[in-house]
Amino acid sequence: MPPVPLVIHERIGNWARQLRPRTAGWPVQVVETRSGPELAAALAARPWPLAVVDLADRPEAALRELAEGLDDLPDALLLVLDPTNAPGAAALARELGATQVTSGFAPPPAVVDLLARWLPIARARAGAAGWVAEPPRVAEPWEPSTP
Repeated sequence: MPPVPLVIHERIGNWARQLRPRTAGWPVQVVETRSGPELAAALAARPWPLAVVDLADRPEAALRELAEGLDDLPDALLLVLDPTNAPGAAALARELGATQVTSGFAPPPAVVDLLARWLPIARARAGAAGWVAEPPRVAEPWEPSTP
């Protein structure tokens, strides 16, 4: 099965620096995005991506980018981080399709634990959707055949 996309959407690469080393041995492909169109392209690349969206100190702009990114893509497992606990941001993020919203401080180990729980779900759903590791192997003519 191809690696699951782990999309990290943030203005500065703080979460990417936290998550890359912690997920280094996982079957994921880390993709960093900084704009709404980049987020949309990364989420649409393969089914059942994992995504972390940091609202940071610009919740309105980040939620607008999230709305662009999730347009017609309901299958992402999406964690929205709202460190400033912006009024109404959590409810709007859930309405847009966030699987989980964390308001206030989010410790990186807790974020990694959540992603670790979601990864098998994403892989199972991608497999059910027909995403396989490699096409079936055809034996070469010089190899012995098996009955």
